[in-house]
Amino acid sequence: MKDRMMRIHKRIMKYPVTIWMIASVAAFSAVYIGFAAYNGTADVKRVISTQATSTTVFSSNYLDVFSNAAISVNNLRTTTEGDFVVSITVCNYDQMNFKSYAKGLIQYELKAELVEYDSATDTYTPVTSVQMDDTRAKRFYIRKIADDNLPVNEAEQNLNTGTFTHSYDSETLTGGVPNKDSFEICFDAAEVAKDVPTLFIRVTATPTPESQQLNSGISTLASIISISQGRSVEMGWHGGLQESNSRDYDGYNLVIEGSGAGTIDICWDDSRFAMNPAFVTLYGGSGGILSDPADDGRPGWKKRTLTVNSMADNRYVVQFYKKTADVHYTGAEFPSKYIECKNYIAAVVDEAET
Repeated sequence: MKDRMMRIHKRIMKYPVTIWMIASVAAFSAVYIGFAAYNGTADVKRVISTQATSTTVFSSNYLDVFSNAAISVNNLRTTTEGDFVVSITVCNYDQMNFKSYAKGLIQYELKAELVEYDSATDTYTPVTSVQMDDTRAKRFYIRKIADDNLPVNEAEQNLNTGTFTHSYDSETLTGGVPNKDSFEICFDAAEVAKDVPTLFIRVTATPTPESQQLNSGISTLASIISISQGRSVEMGWHGGLQESNSRDYDGYNLVIEGSGAGTIDICWDDSRFAMNPAFVTLYGGSGGILSDPADDGRPGWKKRTLTVNSMADNRYVVQFYKKTADVHYTGAEFPSKYIECKNYIAAVVDEAET
């Protein structure tokens, strides 16, 4: 054993630079993989479903890889009044790298449905009657606005009548170059004004079997999208969990939004949830995250103070993962009891600089 250790030691001394380079590459790879994993799920991508990877060539800005166990829910907010229109893209390339695109043609069906949440069954079901606001029918629609990157001017397809759905049956994305189709979905102003949404639009993009065989790494994309009135921009910064229903997930997104500059505290029960370390790596290197003490005496809690400035970024998404997989957080045990944002403190402007 001693002779073996001496031989290893001699090799290390003989090739120190080579061994250092191998160790450095391994360490860098670990950091890169961790950062890439965070970057691939941040913001529009979701912790709660199987996400598109770097090999995916069928992707979207708001639709995630479909899972029967947990379709992703995107709860959008706005501070403006009136109808709310959001653009949904369907692309033949990776969202994080448009140079990674499909080599062959992708054919798919895109379907939009007006749905409502059924708390008794914890499901989203199609509406069965026309939704009214006083004496008028509410305005929900989908329309196509771009085809293979080129703008088009197609008619609005009403989602608040008939079957309350509309399908684009024979959509295509030409392979060999990065391409995307774009669709608008509209939420009625009366729905926008609600603090808690009651009506949602479920959007699904389903590739044909032939497209899946021709291009590896493509799957059905889907998301349930809602809109509700956010706080006024004059109120500074605030944060809350993006997952608003009582479904149990493996991970949750804390969305932090606002305007102005200052600091805000991210607090969580570390005995139950773990913060994605890539968030600290991404925002802590330049002093963006100031501290990591226990928070106000609560056993097991941690706090990180995030420096915010809407001139640089007005929205952050922090992923938290359950530490124990078989512990369920539904009903009264919803994760908002254990993950929170608070104590926004506006930056003090130095009068000498004004």
